[in-house]
Amino acid sequence: MAKYIIIFVTILIVSGASNAQPFGYTPLQIQSLFAEDYRNEQYQQALIYGRWLVEAHPKEMEMYPGNYPAERNFRRMIDIYEYLSTQQDDPALREAYLDSSLQMFDRVFALFTEDEIDHYRWHFNRGRFYQSNSDYIQNAFQQALEDYETMFNLDPKRATESGSGYYVQLIVQNYARQNDRDNAFRIINEAEPFADEETSRFFAQTRNELITDPAERIELLVEDLEEDPGNVEIMQELYELYIAVGDGSNAREMAIKMYEYEPSVTNVTRLADKAENSGDYREAIRYLSEAHGIQQGTMKARTSLRIADNYLNLRDLQEARRFARRAASEDPNWGEPQITIAQIYGEAVSRCAGSEMTRIDKVVYWLVLDYLDRARQRNSNVSSTVNRLYRTYEPVTPTAEEKFYQNWNTGEKIRVDGSLKECYSWIGEETTIR
Repeated sequence: MAKYIIIFVTILIVSGASNAQPFGYTPLQIQSLFAEDYRNEQYQQALIYGRWLVEAHPKEMEMYPGNYPAERNFRRMIDIYEYLSTQQDDPALREAYLDSSLQMFDRVFALFTEDEIDHYRWHFNRGRFYQSNSDYIQNAFQQALEDYETMFNLDPKRATESGSGYYVQLIVQNYARQNDRDNAFRIINEAEPFADEETSRFFAQTRNELITDPAERIELLVEDLEEDPGNVEIMQELYELYIAVGDGSNAREMAIKMYEYEPSVTNVTRLADKAENSGDYREAIRYLSEAHGIQQGTMKARTSLRIADNYLNLRDLQEARRFARRAASEDPNWGEPQITIAQIYGEAVSRCAGSEMTRIDKVVYWLVLDYLDRARQRNSNVSSTVNRLYRTYEPVTPTAEEKFYQNWNTGEKIRVDGSLKECYSWIGEETTIR
């Protein structure tokens, strides 16, 4: 402490803290010499004149031609002390010079009213001063934030636009780190009308991080959507939140809105999902058909098979087979469409035979096994599914005794069509007696 006091006294002596006019010059001459030495970067000599000026003539000087540069004198003194601090090897001496700069800031705020100087600019400058010298000023960053928030309170628009939103983001970020939602949202709400795109994204992200309760987030996002009704990202988050809280009605409404504003594959497919989950298979087919029209590659095959599944749920077996075949042609290396056709034919047996299955009906199960074999040949990844279905269908194919009575010989071909039963006429395929 004693060392710091000695250093500070040394600065005052070097600065010429006495009210006596240096070297007997007139005030006007001193002002001129100060400005000249400052421009020529003769800072040690300029400090002698400047110290006297800010003490003896802080705001006015009689006989000075034009407007007396009182504010500028303080600004230059701050620059001088800051520069001289960088020339010091002793950290304590460097801190003492920086403290002299801060005293100049304090005097400016004490001397000048908001009508006389731009307090916003001076708070900005002090905040930048704290940040630039944070290694040598205790708690500098927090003090800089206080200045930035003061300038924000003075002019929210100017502060928000300053530095492309850098300073207002610092303020909000500081409150967010402290989980001080009230103050963070207060700044965001005031700044948002003046924020650029990047700052607006930062505000949205900060809100997301601070608001975790689903009901509270829904309320916030609904307000955001009212202000920006075409924002599909907000709709997407609302949709997911409605799903999370079990609000199916609002989730569907949000899915429809997303589709109306952006009829992408994702948004169309989402509506198909909702329709399937609610058992509206025809509505699902309508949306899936629209998605199929704008899809590329193997995704078209996946959508064709989903359409087939929906027709199967509607018990429209012929349309289900048509779309399963389309899926198989769109992706020849995919085994799932063959499995679906096998299941379609298995469903055909259940519908035709009813509760009285005959050996004639069982012939169709050979065709079912044919398609399961094709599925495995196309894609070995479906082997486990094929094996499971084999265990279901193989035991109900015609027995040796049934083949004997029908005069069916292993290896011979037999058609599955109206010649078996009228209800199989739409199948029109050939299988092999096993």
